[in-house]
Order: sequence, then structure tokens, then C-alpha cells
Amino acid sequence: MGSEDLESEEAPIKSNVEFSSDTVKIEKLPKMEFAKVQASPKSTSLVSKFEGLFYSLGAFTCRKPLPVIIGCFIFTSLGCLGLPFLRMENNAIKLWIPQESDFSLNYNWLWANFPPEFRQHSVIIHGDDVLTPEAIQKMYKIYKEVYQIQTKDNRTWRDSCLRIPVVNIDEMIESFTEEKRRKKRWADDDYDEDMWDMGDDFNEGFGKADYSVGQFYPDPYCEKVSSLTTECFEESILELWAYKGAFDETADRAIAALTKESILARINAGNYSEFYMIERDFVSMLAGVKRDENGKIVSANATIMRWMGRMNATRALLEGGKNDAGTGEIVDMGTDEFERDLAQTLLKSEEIEPKYLKVEVNVANSFGDIASGTIWGDVNNLILGFSIVFIYVNFMLGKFNHVEQRGYLSLIGLGSVGMSIGFSYGFCSLIGLAYGPLHNMIPFLLLGIGIDDMFVTMQCFNNLNAEEQKKSREERFGLTLKRAGAAITVTSLTDFLAFAIGGSTVLPALRSFCIFCAVGLIVVYILQATWFVAWFSVDQRRIEEQRNGSLICIKHKNFKPNKFSQKNILQSVFKSIANVIVLKPVKAVIMCITLVILGFSIWGNIELRQEFNPVWFLPPDSYLAQWHKYNSIHFPSQGEKVTVFMENLDLPKDLAKLDKVHAELAAQEDIIHSLDSWYLDFKKYINTNFLTGVGIPEESMDELVGDESFNARLTQFLFGSVGSKHRLLLSYDSEITCGQPAPAINVNIETAPSTCHTSLIFQMSMIQFTHRLMSGPKEQIPAMNRVKKILADANFSSRVFPMCIGYASWETDEVISEELYRNILLAILCVFITTWILLFNFGASLQVLGCVVLTLVNVGGFIHFWGLTIDTVSCTNVIISIGLCVDYSAHIAHAFMSTQGTRDERVKVALADIGPAVFNGGFSTFLAFVLLAGSRSHVFATFFKVFFLVVLFGLYNGLFVLPVALSFIGPKAYGSEELGKKEIVLEEEAEPFRPIIKNGATEESKVEPSV
Repeated sequence: MGSEDLESEEAPIKSNVEFSSDTVKIEKLPKMEFAKVQASPKSTSLVSKFEGLFYSLGAFTCRKPLPVIIGCFIFTSLGCLGLPFLRMENNAIKLWIPQESDFSLNYNWLWANFPPEFRQHSVIIHGDDVLTPEAIQKMYKIYKEVYQIQTKDNRTWRDSCLRIPVVNIDEMIESFTEEKRRKKRWADDDYDEDMWDMGDDFNEGFGKADYSVGQFYPDPYCEKVSSLTTECFEESILELWAYKGAFDETADRAIAALTKESILARINAGNYSEFYMIERDFVSMLAGVKRDENGKIVSANATIMRWMGRMNATRALLEGGKNDAGTGEIVDMGTDEFERDLAQTLLKSEEIEPKYLKVEVNVANSFGDIASGTIWGDVNNLILGFSIVFIYVNFMLGKFNHVEQRGYLSLIGLGSVGMSIGFSYGFCSLIGLAYGPLHNMIPFLLLGIGIDDMFVTMQCFNNLNAEEQKKSREERFGLTLKRAGAAITVTSLTDFLAFAIGGSTVLPALRSFCIFCAVGLIVVYILQATWFVAWFSVDQRRIEEQRNGSLICIKHKNFKPNKFSQKNILQSVFKSIANVIVLKPVKAVIMCITLVILGFSIWGNIELRQEFNPVWFLPPDSYLAQWHKYNSIHFPSQGEKVTVFMENLDLPKDLAKLDKVHAELAAQEDIIHSLDSWYLDFKKYINTNFLTGVGIPEESMDELVGDESFNARLTQFLFGSVGSKHRLLLSYDSEITCGQPAPAINVNIETAPSTCHTSLIFQMSMIQFTHRLMSGPKEQIPAMNRVKKILADANFSSRVFPMCIGYASWETDEVISEELYRNILLAILCVFITTWILLFNFGASLQVLGCVVLTLVNVGGFIHFWGLTIDTVSCTNVIISIGLCVDYSAHIAHAFMSTQGTRDERVKVALADIGPAVFNGGFSTFLAFVLLAGSRSHVFATFFKVFFLVVLFGLYNGLFVLPVALSFIGPKAYGSEELGKKEIVLEEEAEPFRPIIKNGATEESKVEPSV
């Protein structure tokens, strides 16, 4: 808009005007002819050049519409050439975690060197009592059905599971006893059969504890171990009823004959797995346990069954893997197919009798299938959203008659948004940016912002006075874009800067998303100023030729529009609002309402907490969300399970460091629930069986190192009953063999041959611990940093780091607040500077900034009341909403600056002239995403809530609060200084007039009571 932003209605030229140095006196004269009048800007150089540029663009576009249309089409088509290079990214580690963070660096290193292969699945069975024959039999049927799964490529659970050796203790005792008896008979004629009864005192007091210690290691122990059968690793109370390491017909009969009494007797007496022949804490697999007065278990309302799978990580990397989840994990295709069948099988188990026992399912790939399906499912709403907006735009741009309807123009305007989306996706893909789930919101954003520019352009065209309407079509479109160009430039440039600031964030998903949006906004701005205006001029030519709006080949001779179609209801509404809003009582009411809203907003901001849970990405009614719900109810005692990875651990040199780390971790009882490590078991094994002093690490290992017995003892431990479970958690240069020293390499030979030693170097070793449950980032982040500090202070020479999926979100939480406030401050600063430059007034820019800040405070407070927290998704939406906040207030401020008169008069004119366009822009933005209100996706649901509040408070602050503020402390209008101190006097006349100074001459105009 600019110097000609406001022009009066038809005004008769007066022939008798008296001038003086201090007064301009206008006398009432008869009507003669109509003249064009306007307020001239103060800054004739900047404003006139700026407006002149848009005038030329509008005139040229109208004069040469076809070349402009073709040029725009070619331009956007070139950008769309990059669409085949669109790269989808769902890996949460590459989306939401800063790529320079500890977690990302360690995660990338781990997958490049030692890809994790474990996959865990589980079901929770819950009801009134799960310690009944019916419940155990239902569990057993579920167990059997898992083993009956067979995929299309004949893959079964036995092919997909993690297999561990099963030691049959009774067979071991019998075999070793017979071997010792045989040797004794051969060596001693005085052999006594009874003295060699092994019993529980076998192996010098070690008995069943560990047969790797004693005279039978390495032979025949290693031979027996090498021939051990392996079974899939599972956990459930069913292990109490296995038979000699298997579920066979004997176990079938036992489970079929169960009674309540026999189940309770076994549960209360059982801490030994009959399946794996090891000690097991079965009570930890129960929840809601009730006991009698003697402490005996009498019932439980939930139990859990776990299956541990194993994928082929090498194959997953070669295949490129499959990851729909955003969990950071990839999986080979065969494992993924089996897990899909496993999920279907477990979900069907709900129908197994008794049905009153509910089954909640969690399969490793469930998160990916559900979360990604939910996000992409909501994209279908985009088509319907475009349809709704098209109807509204057509309703608001056109009129209800055969000729003046603008259906094609509305469709073409929306088409410019589609072209912008295509250009943005293609261009950004060419420069290597990834497309993530968050990017699905881009069409809704560009649709809302693009429509806003259309309404402003159309409103400026409709605001041309009767004299200007008589000019040539080329001049009319020049004047239209002269006034609309500044307004859409202010809003588009501030929107662009808000997104550009977001593009500087360390969060990859937000950075890519903001750059996609910034590119799209620039393109939609260019197309609205060229493509839309060109088609607008063509459509206006059709109307002036009285051609039908639907069938342009039909011309309506002597066309007269019906009276209803000429009514502008919205314009009339805003004229009424403009007349009311300047009344002092109404101003007082608005200010009071604003203060009340501000009070609630500040309260909400204080209560707003920082929290993120990946489960929120799941629809609440999904089976995995239900599993998490009941897991938190029945098994809430433990927090995140953490694995500490240690690369190239040098033993026994690093024993002291290892011991220090374990001691300090064990001391962190407020943050660590339990610690499970091969070192703790190894230390007990060595100190109990081979060292008589204080033990390792304090006791000298010289003897063990010298004869390599340390390496041999480690192998002995890892093939023992206690140490065998740790064997999978260690990685070596070559395969470890029972009875042989663990693989060793020489170090420091070239640099210090005289002092070199033979050391055992693990390529990778792992220790595990479980955090206690923590309420949020205030507890989680310090706990994580304490663990990192303990490992760093140990001063290992190689890479040592903790890793768990929870740490990914914890590290993001550590930076998200800083990123949020940094980006908000930078965006606000850039928006203020931009509006200052383009509005050419510091005071007006400051008031626009105040409205933006007020809107952000309102949104931040009310998202708390709507159940949102500070997380990556909500922060992203708040940051990108800054640009949208500017739109509503900047238009009003610009219209106010372009109008002469008192502050109240200028407020009335600004609201009447541009208010309908601002409202249409905001309401059409709301329509663009209204269908997301019922979305099951956390991403889209958050988007709807944030942007609904942005539109609501943005319109309120822009259309009500800002006009009231401008009526009190609004800056002077453009060109007001040129009036100098001249006193304007209006003598009594039949119709009201106002004088306007233009280029040194005085002109008058007829003024309507409301514009």
C-alpha cells in the first residue's frame, strides 16, 4: 500500500479555495467533476521508489500476462526437477538429536563398528488374577503360537531369536561323577563307591555353583559345554513348569493339570528356571502381588512375557535397513517381516480364552509401523483442506452472480501454493536436505500464508475509488500492487526471516523444515505478486467483457448484477467495528479483557513444563500405546536401561579403572536402580577361586600376567555357569575357545619393545545398569551428566560411553529450551528490524513487535492449559508461528500509517480498509488446518493446537488490541509533517469534506461516515 493506500471516495472539485500561510479554508461549491486525492508520504525517496517499483510490476504484469504466466511456470518447473531426489528420513537420531551431540556421535560410531543386534518383544497379561490355571494355560498357548509362526521365506522364531546355551545340571553331575569314578577305579584298587558320591558338596564346596572350577576343567568340561544345546532366550513364569530344559509332552500334561494350589506352591517356592537351569527372580515378572499373613503370594493381577530376538546387523546395513519409526534403529528385511507376523499373532492372542485376561503387545518394530502410519495417514486431510479453503476463497473473492464469480481465479491462486510446495520440495532436495515427518505441515503453512497475500491484493483492488476505477486496467493493477506490494512484502519478508532463523538451529529436523518453509515462502510471495496478479488481470478482463464466470465463451449482454451480490457483508461488519472500537468505554473493555488474558497467559507460561515422551507419537488407542500405559501401571519400578560401551579395553591394565567406575556407579543409589556387569561377576569369580588376598584389582596380577593365566582364567569364567551369560556382551579379535586363553595381541612393541607386555584387548565390552524412574528433565539431565562424568574421570585411553534410547531425548531436552529462546529472540529481532525498514517508522514497528510478543506469551501460556509441554514439536511450531503473528498486526499498522486524520479516524479507516483482508487471511489459515483437530498424530495435533492459538490471539491482538493502542499512542501518518502547522478549517457544508495536500496542491474529497 503506501502513499496512496487510502484514497477518499468520489469528491467534487472546488473552484474557490483560499490559501494562507497558516490556514487552508475550503468553501462549499457545487459539484463539477470527480478528482483523485491521496495522502503523500513523508519519505518521498524511499517510499515513492518502493511503491513505484510495485506500480511498474503491477502495470507490466497486467500488460503482459502471458509472458509472466509462462515465466512463472518455467521457474517453478525448474525447481520441481529436484523432486526425484526427495529423500525421506525417519531416523529420530538424525531428526531430533543435534548431530554434534555425544549421543549422535557415539550412535554413528557404534553402528559403523559394532551394530546392535538385539530385538526385544513382550506382552503384558493382566486381569483380576493371573495365578490361575486358566491364566497359565493362556500364557502357554501364546508361547506355543509364537513357535508356530512361519513367514513367506520360511523364517521361524528359532531363526529370529537370540540363542543361549542351556546347562542341564543333573546330566552334568551324573557325567562328571561317572568320569571321576572311572578314573579312580583305574588308578586305585581300594576304590570306595560311596566316597565319590558328588552330591551338593561337589568340587570342593562349589557343588552346583560352577563346574568350570575344579579338576574337570578344561577336560571333560569344555567338551560338555561345546555340545550343549541352545534355546531361544525368553522370560516368563512358564519356566517353572518346564521339564529338563524343554517344554515337551511332560510339561504339556503338567500345565493342563494345574490347580490354584499347585500354582501358588510353585510360585512361592520357585526361584529356579527349569527351562534354562539357572536361578531366576520370578516375582519380578508379577505385578499387583497380594500376600497372606505369612508373606506367601496368593494372587497377582499382571505378568509379563518377554522374547529376545536377534537380527543380522550386517545384512541390515547392506540392505540399507528399514526404519519407519524414527527410533534410530534399522532392521534387516527378514527380521522385519517376521516381526510383523509376530505382532499379528500376539494381537490375535487376545481372543484366546479366558477373554477377561487382557493382552497388551509390544513388538520391536511396532513403534515404527504405528507412528509412521499415523503421520502419513493424516496427509490425506491436505486434499480436503485445500477443498475447504477453495470454497471459502471463492466465496470471499467473487460475487454471487454469473459474471463476477471468481472460481477459476481462486483455483489458480491455490495453484500458486501448490507450485510453491513443489519448488520448495524439489530445490531443497537438490541441495541435500532430508524430508521428515514434520515436513508434512509445510503445505498447510504455505496455504494459509499464500491465501493471506491473495486477500490483501484483492482488498486493495476493491478499495480503488470511483475515479481510479475509470482508469485503464493497466493503471488500476499498477495502483493495486502499489498499495498491496508493501503490505505483502512486510509480512512475507518477516515470515521468511522467522523461518530462516529457525534454519540456524542445531536440531536437524527443525533446520531442514525451516529451510523448506523459507524457500516456499519466498516462492509463494513471488507468485502472488506475479502469477496471481497476471491471472487476476485476465479474470478482470473477462468480467469487464461480461463473460460467464464458469463458461467464459458465453457473454451476457446488458448484464446487471443483482443487489445482493454487490453487498460486502464483511466490509460492512468491519465498518461497524471500526466505529465502535474508538469509543472510550469499548477501549476500556478491550484493555481489561487483554489484561485478564495476559494474566492467565503468564500463569500458563510459569506452569509450562519441559517434557517429551516418544510414546506421544502413538495414537492413544493403538495397541503399543496401551502396552506403555499398562507397563507404567504394573511395572513402573525401573527407568531407562543403559549400556556402557567400552572400546579396546586393555586388561589387566584397566582393571583398576574398571573397578573405580563400578564402585562410583554403584554409589549413585539415587539415580541407579541396579548394576549388571561381567566385571562384578568376574571379580567375585577370581577372588573366590584363585586369589587368597584382598583380590583384584588391589592384589598384584603379576603372576597371572606373567604366565598368561589371566587370559586363561577369563576364558574359564566366560564358559562357566555364571560368566556364560556375559559372553555375548564381549567382542574379541578372534573367536574365544573353551579351555584356551582369551585372544591376545601385543601392544607397544614398536615403541617400547623392552617393556612390552601381552595384554587382552576387548574390541568391545559392555556393562549395563538401570536408572531409577525420574519425573522429567530436571532429574534426567543431571543424572545423565553424572554418569558421563564418572566415565570421563576414569580416564580410559579408548572410547567409553553410555548409550540408551532415553539419552537421545534427554540430550535434546538439554538444548531444546536454549534453542527455543535463542531462536525466538533472534526471530523477534529480525522481524522488528524488517518491519522498521519497511514501515519506515520506529514507533509503528515497536507496536507491531509488542503485538507479536503478546501473541507469543498468550500462545505459550494457553498451550499449557491445552495439555502441551515444551518438546521438539511444540517448540518448532512456536518458532515458526512468529512470522504468522506479524501478519495480522503489520497490515493494520501499515494502513494506519498511510491514512491522514486524527488517531481515532485513522484507526477507523485502517480497520475498514484492511480489516476484512486480515480476517480473511487468518480465517482461511484456520480452515487450512482445521481438519487436523481430530488427528491421532502428536505432530499434527500439536500443530493444530499451536496454530489455532496463533490465529485466535493473532487476530485479536491485531484487530482489537493494536487499534486501541494506536488510538492512544499511534505514530504520525506518512506525509503529516508536510502539512506543517497549517490549521485546517471546515466551514459548515451540506456534505463533509476533508482537504488533503498532494504535491503542494490542495484537493478535497467527499468523506463517507465510515469507509
